[in-house]
Amino acid sequence: MVDTMGRNVLIKNVVTILIFCALLCLNDKKAFCMTFNLTSSQINEAIEYGQKNKLKSLREFTKPWVSYLGDKEGWATLWTPYHNIAFKSQKAAVEKRTLSQNELFKALRIKESLTFTVSVFGDYMQFARGYNAILYCNEKMIYPIFSYFPEFAEPSSFYPETPVYVAGCVFKFPMEEIITDSTITLVVTNPEGKEFKFPFDLTHVN
Repeated sequence: MVDTMGRNVLIKNVVTILIFCALLCLNDKKAFCMTFNLTSSQINEAIEYGQKNKLKSLREFTKPWVSYLGDKEGWATLWTPYHNIAFKSQKAAVEKRTLSQNELFKALRIKESLTFTVSVFGDYMQFARGYNAILYCNEKMIYPIFSYFPEFAEPSSFYPETPVYVAGCVFKFPMEEIITDSTITLVVTNPEGKEFKFPFDLTHVN
């Protein structure tokens, strides 16, 4: 009975959020919009993914959105509204509570950008400062509108062996330049000129 009531409340929240987001997009082209147009069933599917996989490790949970090169080479994670909702749903499930309407709205309220978090490795604490990224979509080069590099990297799981440190970088790219039914490649380059290529097939990413 409690589960049924909770589910009904969640469905009402989803409908409310979809209507609100639609109104924002109609009334203000510069307002926050969904990166991908999620239906109510897709939103519920993302919520269920988080709930059903609440005990999975971070690596297992995020696998559908990760391009993985190797434990010492690095990996890139693509953040979509679906992924955001699933991630928040998992957190709520672990904490034994219902995902709130505010959390759902925040997961959907994404500016027109495609966001990646990238884990890279190096042997000194400030190594990540010289990294840069370019996104390739159908051979078109797209430059980030936002980049973040931690001031100091953290000790890696290999510490004190090489690679000694790991850093989490963030890159955001303009959504209007991306074809959502294509394969894109995020190319991250270190200060020495070494490239790390992370491919993503957007036709298979929720």
